[in-house]
Amino acid sequence: MKRTFLVLVIALTGVTLAATQLPQIRPHVQAVTSQIPTQVLDLKPLQQIRPMSAVEELKQTRRCVKCDLRGADLSGLDLSRAELQGANLMGANLQRTLLINSVMTQVNLTQANLQQANLQGADLQQANLESANLRQAQMMHVSLDQANLQSASLDRAELRAASLVESNLKQTKMHRASLYGSILIRADLAIADLSSADLRYANFLEANLTRTNLMNAQMEFAILPNGTTYQGTVPY
Repeated sequence: MKRTFLVLVIALTGVTLAATQLPQIRPHVQAVTSQIPTQVLDLKPLQQIRPMSAVEELKQTRRCVKCDLRGADLSGLDLSRAELQGANLMGANLQRTLLINSVMTQVNLTQANLQQANLQGADLQQANLESANLRQAQMMHVSLDQANLQSASLDRAELRAASLVESNLKQTKMHRASLYGSILIRADLAIADLSSADLRYANFLEANLTRTNLMNAQMEFAILPNGTTYQGTVPY
């Protein structure tokens, strides 16, 4: 009992001393905290932190796989060797953009503006370029196998040695385009405009040329859908 009583007395004494000294300690505590730099306590910069946008990511890393870039303005940028597999670039502005050797398989470029863009050596297999503007685009050695280019505009585009195997080119405008040595095996060119185009050495084996406009097209040594080589008037 005496020990318990002694412990209680000591505890109560400590509480009493703390209570009596608290008013004297408080000014010292306030003095110390007042010296802490306000920058340390400023939380405003933390509120401004935000995740990097898809456009910023692409510009900094040249990689934006399956990202949303709909309507983005990427005109004039150098995005050579960029990785854009499965990205959504619907309605994006890529005018005069460098996309040399870029990987763009299954990308969505519906209604995108690629006028005068450089896509030389780019991989666009299974890409959707429906109604896209590709006028005067540089597309030498590009791969467009199984791509959808329906109603796209490729007037004066450079497509030498391009691969367009089983691509959809229905109603595509390719007036004065160069398809010299291009591969269009089993491609669908129904109602396409290839007037005045350079089709020399192009391979149209099993391609659909129904109602295709080939007026004034150069077709020397081109392989026709039936496997024969062009030697005179085009029977289409």
